Amino acid sequence: MTNSINQPWAISDDFRIRYGNTWADLDFVVESKISAENFKTDPMNCTIGHLTIFNQKIYMRYKDLIAYSKSVNTYAENVYANRAKKEETFPVDVKGQTLILRKHEIGKLAQTLSDALEVSVRRYELGLYL
Repeated sequence: MTNSINQPWAISDDFRIRYGNTWADLDFVVESKISAENFKTDPMNCTIGHLTIFNQKIYMRYKDLIAYSKSVNTYAENVYANRAKKEETFPVDVKGQTLILRKHEIGKLAQTLSDALEVSVRRYELGLYL
């Protein structure tokens, strides 16, 4: 699992108790084999990896990752700007699935998608798609 963005197995029990299992298990796993040719010729439709949340895998193409990274980041900024309470929940749509998350989980989801987008671009630039 070296292609994991958040490496949830490394999260201590203290953080798991403090932030909850949803926060602790949220992860994006980048596909281990992405063709450089496919990414070069049609990058928007190339499957980059999958988001793991609530024991579900949500597969994302590059264009999905761009779109949801921006929209979830904007949503997270709005939630934090409105000073939502810690236990208050919000619906977040990701690829047709509505996820009910608390504000710190939305923040981690936004950061995870942003990191996954950055990693996918850097892997291509470094020639790691072989």
